[in-house]
Amino acid sequence: MQYYFCLIFVLVSTLGFTQSKLSLKVVDDNEAPIEYANFRLFSPIDSSVVKGEYSSLEGKIVLENVPAGNYYAVISFFGFKNHQIDQFEIIKNKNLNLGTIKLTKIKSQDLEEVEIRGETSLMESSIDKRTYNVSEDMTAVGGGLTEVLNNIPSVEVDNDGNVSLRGNGSVTILIDGRQSVLSSGDGALDGIPASAIERIELVTNPSAKYNPEGTAGIINIVLKKKKLRGINTNVQLTAASENLYSANVGFNIRNEKINFYASYSYRYREGFRNNFNERTSNLGSSTEFLTQDRLGTDFRESHTGKIGADFFLADNQVFGISVAGTDTDRIREGRQDNELFYDDALYQTWDRQVYDPRTRKSLDINANYKLDFKDEKGDLIIAASQSLGDELSIGEFKENYYNPDGTPTSNSYRFQNQERTEDKSNFIVSTDLVREINKNMKYEAGLQTRISRQNEGNYLEYYDTITETVLPDPNVNNELAFDEEIYSAYGIFGHQLTDKFKYQAGVRLEQAFVEPRLLTTNESFENNYFSFFPSIHASYGNDEKGEIFGSYSRRINRPGSREVNPFPVYSDPLNLRVGNPAIRPEYINSYELGYEKIWKSASLTSTLYFKQTVDRIQRIRQFYDDGVSITSFANVDESYDYGVELIGTYSPFKWWKNMVSINAYESRLSAEINGTTLSNQGVSWDAKLNSTFSFFDNTTAIQLNAQYIAPRYTVQGIYQRNPGIDIGFTRTLMDKKMVLGVRVTDVFNQKGFYFEINDGTVIQETEYKWTTRRLYLTLSYKFGNLTTKNKELRDKIKDAEIEE
Repeated sequence: MQYYFCLIFVLVSTLGFTQSKLSLKVVDDNEAPIEYANFRLFSPIDSSVVKGEYSSLEGKIVLENVPAGNYYAVISFFGFKNHQIDQFEIIKNKNLNLGTIKLTKIKSQDLEEVEIRGETSLMESSIDKRTYNVSEDMTAVGGGLTEVLNNIPSVEVDNDGNVSLRGNGSVTILIDGRQSVLSSGDGALDGIPASAIERIELVTNPSAKYNPEGTAGIINIVLKKKKLRGINTNVQLTAASENLYSANVGFNIRNEKINFYASYSYRYREGFRNNFNERTSNLGSSTEFLTQDRLGTDFRESHTGKIGADFFLADNQVFGISVAGTDTDRIREGRQDNELFYDDALYQTWDRQVYDPRTRKSLDINANYKLDFKDEKGDLIIAASQSLGDELSIGEFKENYYNPDGTPTSNSYRFQNQERTEDKSNFIVSTDLVREINKNMKYEAGLQTRISRQNEGNYLEYYDTITETVLPDPNVNNELAFDEEIYSAYGIFGHQLTDKFKYQAGVRLEQAFVEPRLLTTNESFENNYFSFFPSIHASYGNDEKGEIFGSYSRRINRPGSREVNPFPVYSDPLNLRVGNPAIRPEYINSYELGYEKIWKSASLTSTLYFKQTVDRIQRIRQFYDDGVSITSFANVDESYDYGVELIGTYSPFKWWKNMVSINAYESRLSAEINGTTLSNQGVSWDAKLNSTFSFFDNTTAIQLNAQYIAPRYTVQGIYQRNPGIDIGFTRTLMDKKMVLGVRVTDVFNQKGFYFEINDGTVIQETEYKWTTRRLYLTLSYKFGNLTTKNKELRDKIKDAEIEE
């Protein structure tokens, strides 16, 4: 009965899509059709480009799925005057034909080239996602992907590189629409420079077309792929305080048969990484108090490259292949000073010196084929990718113990050496079909196979104070094999019922075969399961009164190797981290109901969301009598999140644009840990502001990013990330070929991370601080044939971007 109620509810409160079509024809003074004329559709609110297209051999231009609203358009072509079409309206589900547009030739034909330019807003919303245009974010210039993500509404990245969306850490990170080892593991995201990113797409309630992982939603990182004709090169150099340097080079060459592109990025960063820990334990008749202060350095060096080509087999067929990879080194060194008290009396002190180098290599190979049906009513995409990665992590730990008076204890010297290896392989092949039945109906269908193989090895040796020899630790040394195969199929049907109401419904079926195996102990934890994931979206409204939209989807969070790997991490022997091989996947039912309204100089999107999670995965910390705490993962019995998200834009003047977002939600958590029932609840919220000022004909701009994040609640306590304020400045020179950038991150040096755990007998407070305030100087320069000559304009080039 509950499923019937859910289906009835979501049928009337879910989000759909728009199928309005815009068409026209472009001719010259002699009524001859003009091929490859550039048509750009602009929003009158902020003059941003909404859509664009080039004319066909017959001079025709057709734009599919244009969102309803008011627009103006500009048509340009070499040797002709630009033609502007003043404001006109696109009505939902009604096609608009602008007729035949005649372009007038420029009298002087001495021009050799023409440059096509467009302006894009920082955040754009569409029917099923929000898009963040990285090139418009000046406070991310010279930075990495994690800095970009922290500027996006409702997205957070903690000090270990873990990403959360609307306060939920179960997020699927995709690279160019695909799962990749480039986005997996500690510090992997920061190896991708901001300059290599074209845009970031957020899908908070994905349809059945998307893989169902990530209960909070999907974040898709789209890397740059140049599509300008001719030979083009872009170079960017960055230097920052505290020894940070980066260099990025992009190159492409394109004609009517092939588009070849390549890019390379280098990043070098030094800094500090400190953490401070206090733990109070109630031992009945006495109290134990432990303080741990760690001061250390954090060094990273990364190389990121991508190379690829698109081959235009015919007017309606494109084949593309690309290879991307990263090579990252990270070294963390430091000293931790420890003091242990019993009933306010110092019992013992010791210092722990840590040397923790890590190397990571990853490689992605992708191939795509796209066929556009000649009737312009759909397409077929076949894609395959192979992703490989390996990581080596070494930990060298030395300890010296002292009595309260400062003299060494007996057997005062100890050390541990740990080596961890990780090899990953992900293979994905998929087929996606989109077909329009008529102007009011369409369907989508697809098949996908995913095969993942992962091996993790762990070896630990320690100095035995009794035998005074170095011994391996049989309780820790082991090897984990994590195999996962997922076979899925989906289907989606969309229908426009009236001018105001439309819906889209679909379902995804999956069969998963999962088997974590502890090879040394010959233990297996097989977990095979079949799942179905329905999704329904609908919307109702018009431009005058706004649009009400809603959605429902069922999703899953599958535990990865980090959650199931039982090997302890020994960076601190009193605070270990281990996985749980018996952990189960979590399922979520996600509901959203919202309203969107656009005015002349402002817009507002408000969304109410409710998430019911079964077997929610959370970090659990357990404390033991010997003073050791172990952080692991457990399935919370059930949890509920209620929230509201507000995103608004306001441009009081053409030179001043603002984007404000607020996300607030209540979490209710409960779990039974070792026979004890734990529960917690509370309201969390965050707010972000992005304000941009443009001067001197948009050649100079200043941007401010500020945010606040309230404490988050776990089943055992709270955690909080302290954000800061970033300021950026850019100046374009030499006909916009050169860009100078200056920015300051974390102006008041506030960024950090804090968490508190209280299980009734033990209270632990931990604070992390690392290098966050830097002054960046960036120089970018574009050179080569950045424009297109008259002869080349007569040759048609099909847009080769493979849609996901």
